[in-house]
Formats: sequence, C-alpha cells, structure tokens
Amino acid sequence: MSALPPFAELRRAAPGFAQRQAKTLRQARFGWAHPRRVGFVFGCQRSGTKLVMRVLDRAPDIRIFHENHASAFEDFQLRSDPVIRALIALNPAPVQVFKPICDSHEADHILQRFPDARGVWVVRNAADVANSAVEKWGDHQRQLVESLLAGDEARWGWRMARVPADARAEVAAAAAGAPLTDAEGALLFWYLRNRFFFSLGLDRDPRVRLIRYDALARDPEPQFAALFDHLGAPFDPACVDRVRGDSVGRAPAPAARPAIQALCDGLTARFEAWAPPQLPLASPVLLLIDSLAVGGAERYVVTVANWLDDHGVQVTVASSGGSLAAGLRPGVRQVEGDLDAVRAGLPRAAWLIHKVLREGGHRAVICNSVATTLIARAAAPSGQVPIFNVAHGWPAAGYPRVGKALRAADRVVAVSDEVRQRLIAAGMPPKSVVVVQNGVDLTPLGPRSGEERARLRAELGAGPDDVLAIAVGRLEQQKAHQHVITIAERLMASHPRLRLAVVGGGSRGAELEALRAASPAADRVRLTGPRSDVAELLGVADVFFNCSDWEGMPLTTIEAMGSGLPVVCTRTEGADALLDAASGIVVPVGDAPALAAAIAALADDPARRAAMGAAAAARARDRFSADRMARELMHQVGVFAR
Repeated sequence: MSALPPFAELRRAAPGFAQRQAKTLRQARFGWAHPRRVGFVFGCQRSGTKLVMRVLDRAPDIRIFHENHASAFEDFQLRSDPVIRALIALNPAPVQVFKPICDSHEADHILQRFPDARGVWVVRNAADVANSAVEKWGDHQRQLVESLLAGDEARWGWRMARVPADARAEVAAAAAGAPLTDAEGALLFWYLRNRFFFSLGLDRDPRVRLIRYDALARDPEPQFAALFDHLGAPFDPACVDRVRGDSVGRAPAPAARPAIQALCDGLTARFEAWAPPQLPLASPVLLLIDSLAVGGAERYVVTVANWLDDHGVQVTVASSGGSLAAGLRPGVRQVEGDLDAVRAGLPRAAWLIHKVLREGGHRAVICNSVATTLIARAAAPSGQVPIFNVAHGWPAAGYPRVGKALRAADRVVAVSDEVRQRLIAAGMPPKSVVVVQNGVDLTPLGPRSGEERARLRAELGAGPDDVLAIAVGRLEQQKAHQHVITIAERLMASHPRLRLAVVGGGSRGAELEALRAASPAADRVRLTGPRSDVAELLGVADVFFNCSDWEGMPLTTIEAMGSGLPVVCTRTEGADALLDAASGIVVPVGDAPALAAAIAALADDPARRAAMGAAAAARARDRFSADRMARELMHQVGVFAR
C-alpha cells in the first residue's frame, strides 16, 4: 500500500493519466477499420523492460499495456485471450504492445495463440539484474530457488513454473555444498528465467527478437530503430532522447561461487552468439530503375540485385540500360525498355512491366525512382503484387510533389531518417514509410601501397609528401563542386602541399573545368572525369570530402569510410547518421570556408587523420555494409509480401 495520502497519490498520478488519455484520443485519428500489429515483451524481472515500454509509449502509433494495467492483467499475469483480443479491437492504435513478463515461461503458448504477433525478449547483464533484484526484494529470489531445489516450487506459482528438468539439475549442481547467498539466489533466478528463451524455442522463431539491454542503453538509436521496425511502428529518434547508459555496470558484480558464475556466463555466451532467424527471402523479385547510368540509386540497384542473386533469389532488373548494367551478375535477368520518361512513355513502359510481372510470378516490385513507381502501379493496378519505392532523396523543394506521387507505392523505404521525415512532412502517412539506411560492398575497399599508390596519386596530381583530399560524385548542380575551387584558393598559401581531386563526370564538366583553369589555384585541383577504379583511388587518398547541397545518404561517403579515410561533409540528409565526432567532420551546407577549415585541420594533423580513418572504417563495417542493407530491405519485403 502506498505511504502517500490518497489525495497526494492522485495528484502525483494525474499528469501521467492525463497524458495517456490524451494520447488515446489522438490515436482515434487512425480509426478502427485497420489491422493491428500486436507485440509481447518478455524477459526476466529487473531486465529493463520498463525502459523498453517507456520508449515505445512515446511513439504516436503505439499503445502499451504494462503488467499492472488492470484491464489487460490480473495479479500481473495476462488475462484471457478473449479479453486481450477485445482490448486490441477497442483501441485504434496500429501497434499494441503488452508486457506479460510474469508469463515469460508461457511465451511459446502466447505466440501460438496470437500467430501474427511479434515477440521481444529483453536480456540484461546478470550481475546488474542480481544487484537490482536484491536491492528491491532482498532474499525473495533465494527463497524461490531454495524451494525449487527442495521440490516445493508449486507454492510459488508462475515464478517456478515449467522449469525444465535439465535446468533444475544444473541449478542443483551449481548450488550444492553451501547455503545460497541472496545474490546467488538472484543470479540463479536470472538463469532460470532467461533460459526459457532457448528451452521454449524462441531463439528459432523468426517472429521473436532478442534485445540486449546494455546495447539498448548505451547506443539507443540504432537498437530502438530495429525494435520499432520489428514491431511494425515508425521510429522517431526523439523517442530515445531521454535514454541514458549510466544504468549499465552501476555497481560491482556480486560475489558468487564459480559454479553459479559459470552457469550465468554460459547462458550469456549463448545470448551473445544468437542471430535472428531470417524470414524466407521473397522470390522472384523485380527491381525497377529509370536507367543504369552512373549514379547512387543505380549502384544501389546493382548491389541489391547481385546480393539477391548470391542468396538464391530469382531477380529481374528492368531499366532503360546504361554502363552499370555490365556489373550485374550473370544470374540476374535484365529487361531493357523505355523507363526514363513517364508522361509520353508511361503506357508503353507499363505494358512492358505488366508482361514481365505476368510471366514471372513476382512476389514484389522494388522501384528506385518516382517514375518507375508510377509505371509499376500502372502495370499492376490490382495490388496483388506489393510495390515498394526506395526513396533515395530529392531537393527540399521537390518533396511536396514527391510525397503525393509516392502514394502509388504500398511501402516506401527511405534511405535515411531525414528523408523519411521530409516525406511525412510532405503528407505521406508515417506508417507507410520505413527506414533502411544505405550500405555498400566493403570488400574491395582499403588502402593501396607501393607502385600502385605512387602511380594513382600522380594521376590525381599528388606527390608522396602531399596531402590528397578527394571527392567522388557526378558533376551535377546537386553536388556543388564549385566549392572545390574556393577551397583550393583559400588554402593555397597556408597549405602548399594540399591537393584536391574530383572524380566523376556529368553535365557541369566543362563549366567546372573552366572555373579551375581560370583560378590561381588551378594546379592544386584535378578533375579526373569518370573513372572505373574508384575503390583504388579512394585507397590512395588522405581525406575524403563531400560538398553536396542535398543527398539521401551518399554511397560514396560510406565507401570512403570503408577505405579508412577521415571524412569532411556537409550536413545533408544522412550525414549525422553516417558520421560521429570520431569518424568525420560535418559542416553546414554551402559553407565553403567551413569545408576549407575542416580539410586544413586534417591536413595539419596526420595522427588525427589516422585515428579518424580507423574509426570511420570500423563504423562502416558495423553499420553500413551491403549485406546489412539488403537483409533489412528484404525483411521489409518479406513482412509485407508473405
């Protein structure tokens, strides 16, 4: 019973109650005539499930039900299925999440009864859980374990239910020889409850994801983004702005005999080795792109198509052709047609794609432009084949038009959080736009040495003692390469050993060459034109820079990171997700003096360049691989198309 007077207790609870009621009223805008995605959060007590639910509760699409919610739970246990289904039907939220943590030993049965639901198992460091449990409950969990070992576990109800015989034997062996301490009892309780993740087969269920609390607290944005995606809700980074990592390892690990510690360490190792089972990849798949000329979206299509072919998916790429088509694997079927003009060519292009779909039995269409999305919808108006659009980014002024056109897609996959937010601001429903951040094939990337390094640097206008800063991208207005001339002029006196190179071709080639030739810093800048050896050129540079006015999430920046280069870039969409303070320097869009200052700072500090390049390479491997990107994309396709 609360020690507060009734009025004081009501006053303390009122703000939270009012917020929940206001959120429920706001969710009424979703209506009731739509399917609901249901999630269940399981785990051991004191594992941080309250933090998970608190963050989920900040999302406008999600309704949460804690274990103390009187309508959904009785004595902290989930009420009957008819009651839960009625609650789901009565609430308009698209995603509804229940926390039956006291029913975690029944997780397999709950998921059987709700076959379309998603499960989440939260696991936290055993020592932190034991410390928290002893602080909150004293000797309670020791009593539970002692009752289990004495064969008298029935009186404790759910707390000792369904413990497998082998787990009982393991705990008995570990506890033999001396009375248990309170901390040892809490550690063994952690072991028994978390072992259900494996003994119930949840580790093999593709509907269930394991959430590691330590990673959640220390690096919340990517961890919660994956959790929201699993539950089927849009993620907003603002939901995690109050998450702090100071709850991890707050106190020393409690003393425990080696046998008990070994049990916990062994289970921890199993959790660390766990990888989520994959949904079967949808097959066949049709990829659409206007053309396969040089460009980021075009390279994305080639990367995804080759990955699908490598993983046994029947894949067709339809485009109007282009030089990048030569990079497609032999197993990728190619269809060429007039796909780069919507107004005049729409009927003919739609008929071509209609025939491809009719002949191939495709499970999904993945479009990589607005034009091909409209073509795909005209080719498949019945909606039997789900149509995805990969939103690679547009100029800010283009989003209102794009937001309307992309309603033709069943699902939009934005390559960065900023692209998603701009599409939502342009009128797209939040639940129809998800984020799968870009990635690249990192295998060909890395430093070059010896004769190759000397030769390529010479081709870029740099000697062995020069500092070579390189940019890679099409010579188009978007990329703002005129800033390169300004940077060279600002630094020509202070940094005589600095050289700048721009790799790429495009419509501004002659204009930029004229600017370079007329500049007093002409000998400091090299415009190479298009090159097919970009990986090698990145491997001989010292600094990478990107001066674009807008991007989605630039692939060339990821390639530079994978090559071990420190990065200087403008704050376009995706820049802050790509880089942190350890791996790059981000400056305002259009600020040539700031670009020059950042490049100069790196030119002056070889040790900083090396450290920043190493951090960039590690970040690229951890977060921006092509394998991660393609798997997440196909997860979206698989969820929608199955």
